[in-house]
Amino acid sequence: MIGSHLIATVISPRLWPNLASCSFGRNQEKNMPAMLCGSLGVWRSYVSAAAALATFAAIVAMACNVTADEPTHVRITVARSVSGIPLWGIGPFAEKAGFRVEYIPAGTNADMQRNLQSGVELGTLGYQSPAVMAEQNVANVKIIAGEQLGGQNLIMRKGVDIKSWKDLEGKRIGRPPGSYVTILFTLAAQENGVDVSKVNLISTTSAGPAELQALKSGDLDGLVLWSPVLDRAVVEGYGYYPSCCDIGKTEKYGAGNQILAANTDFLKNRDVAVRFLKAYSESLDFYVKNPDKAVSLITEYTGVSKEVIAEAWKHGIWDVRADVRTMVNVAKQGPVFGFSKTDMSAKVPGYVDMSYLSAATGRPVDQLTRFVD
Repeated sequence: MIGSHLIATVISPRLWPNLASCSFGRNQEKNMPAMLCGSLGVWRSYVSAAAALATFAAIVAMACNVTADEPTHVRITVARSVSGIPLWGIGPFAEKAGFRVEYIPAGTNADMQRNLQSGVELGTLGYQSPAVMAEQNVANVKIIAGEQLGGQNLIMRKGVDIKSWKDLEGKRIGRPPGSYVTILFTLAAQENGVDVSKVNLISTTSAGPAELQALKSGDLDGLVLWSPVLDRAVVEGYGYYPSCCDIGKTEKYGAGNQILAANTDFLKNRDVAVRFLKAYSESLDFYVKNPDKAVSLITEYTGVSKEVIAEAWKHGIWDVRADVRTMVNVAKQGPVFGFSKTDMSAKVPGYVDMSYLSAATGRPVDQLTRFVD
């Protein structure tokens, strides 16, 4: 546009008179070559300036296009777990949506919460996390989607047969104190009429190898932990999932495991947040529909065998929804289990914002915050 304006000015009648309509004296005729050369010089200088400006404008436009095409860098803090497959596998979906993903692996929900609070854009948390954040007055983290249900449970040693929850009384059950899987096991046992004081609860670590050895050797009758640790015992033939006693099948507390959270600074750009959640939803849906690809990828980033991961896959459900009612019910138990000093359940819904997921999926918010239709 700048170049065109200058060229139009150069050839306008103000600078290039209509020679045919003018009359010249003898001296003017003598000077005509100089006059023409002078005018031509002016014309050339304008054209040179116009060309230079046009070139500069083109360079600026190219630079702007490069900037516009630069992928948005997002960091994700997530455990190397079976549950994390929608995030560990989001690469091609994120790239297509204009994102460049950087992973920040973490071992616990507390680690991931700290990372999110410090500015990491996205990460996973547990169903007790909203209550924890409420008590800590965390103001810069929101739950924006669900991820996985299941993936944590009770297994028993082969040869120790139980037909009902009550059969757990008197048994030696290993569990890592303070973990969400232990909380969920205890709540499920109580809901199903177990006198937990009669269960011989043995404190273990959450690592896995020592606990599996104790189960195999007979030091433990059962083990409460998560996949894929439990599934190794099943694949190797000394453990089984008791059909009577799925810790995720209580109506009140459900099977909620991991949920997706975001730092609120990331959410300030609504378009970017919605685009990411579209990619996330596509990733989750893809792996649910292609379990063989999911098993292969989980094997890659966990280093666990395909046979064990294939068993673990059977015991998880991946869903973008997150059950707020369950989070509230769990929060009421905070003082009992020590993850909060007081009942923070009234503040839990304020930590959930499914509006971004609603925009990404086209589903109403109230359908994304519950599993009961």
